[in-house]
Amino acid sequence: MRLVFVTQVLDRQDAVLGFVSRWVEGLAGAAERVRVVALEVGDTSSLPANVDWVEIGRRGSIRRFLRYRKALLGAFKEGFDGVLTHMVPRYSSVAAPYARRAGAAHFLWYTHKGVDQRLLSALDVVDGAFTASHESLRVDTPKKIVTGHGIDAAHFEGPRTPSVPGRMRLLSVGRVTPSKDPMTVIEAVDRLRKNGRDVTLAWAGGALARGDDEYGSMVSQAIEGRGLADAVSFVGEVPYPDVPDLYHGADLFVNASKTGSVDKVVLEAMAASLPFVSCNESIPPVIAGTFPDRAVRDQYAFSAGDSESLAKAIMGWIEAEPAAVARQSSALSGLVRGEHDVDSLMQRLVARMEGQLRGPGQGSPSGAESGVQR
Repeated sequence: MRLVFVTQVLDRQDAVLGFVSRWVEGLAGAAERVRVVALEVGDTSSLPANVDWVEIGRRGSIRRFLRYRKALLGAFKEGFDGVLTHMVPRYSSVAAPYARRAGAAHFLWYTHKGVDQRLLSALDVVDGAFTASHESLRVDTPKKIVTGHGIDAAHFEGPRTPSVPGRMRLLSVGRVTPSKDPMTVIEAVDRLRKNGRDVTLAWAGGALARGDDEYGSMVSQAIEGRGLADAVSFVGEVPYPDVPDLYHGADLFVNASKTGSVDKVVLEAMAASLPFVSCNESIPPVIAGTFPDRAVRDQYAFSAGDSESLAKAIMGWIEAEPAAVARQSSALSGLVRGEHDVDSLMQRLVARMEGQLRGPGQGSPSGAESGVQR
């Protein structure tokens, strides 16, 4: 297969989408050629020889559309026969007529609880939609293909920084936005410190969307108002190659995200053998096979938006037996390597797309045939 991969950013240094470069490496190992079409292109030093790219740029919606169309038409003229769009449904909607005329396999990767008309429209025109879990694509459609996530487990392996006796070092990774709910984490830290526990929090991630900066200022004021300036630190955006150092320097990962999908940062923590707590309802099914005992799984959960529940969960890990923590963390690291390996995932995606190849002009399913339930 010759695959066009459409994404937002191709840059191994990017704090949010740096992992995409590793995905492209995996795709290149399974496909004859890969052409990345991205809004922004930065550090491509890790990419193999059978990968090239087209940078669309962010200026002007009409200009972006015209350059995107030109990139797709050029690729199909050269014999590319597959399109995989990453996380942005409108990429698939724009690509659909060109992919259909070329007889190219056309798939979307999507992992988010949000469902809007743009997603439904994309599902009408693609051959299939890959997603990490059933909860990560909340549309009732036969086009949904649950695959697990793609994590570069080897990237997150490494020696842990020794714990500080009596201290619990918490880590959260994600944008400082309401959907990631830093306020609940900060309130839990405040509760624990008022009860005499030496708990600190490092939060990695910066503003990305409009309004993030304003919300970040409100969070900073809350930290100052609670007298937590010495206990809570925001380290900003961290280049993807440096992210493993964050996990290795923490004692517990806290995921307060309300996105509802399998958050890859939890899997990264697991790959780094770092225990975690999460309010995400999609996580318990992920670890159920590893920990059939409900009581064990409950150690990893707390109620969304409930700082008291989170503080209680953190206390459970403060008081946990170190040997048990090590055994469970090793088991979860093995889970990521076995079920969410990036190269294995990319091979499965390419194999599925190759099975969908059509001759030019044969078309793709229409909205009426797609099975999308609105």
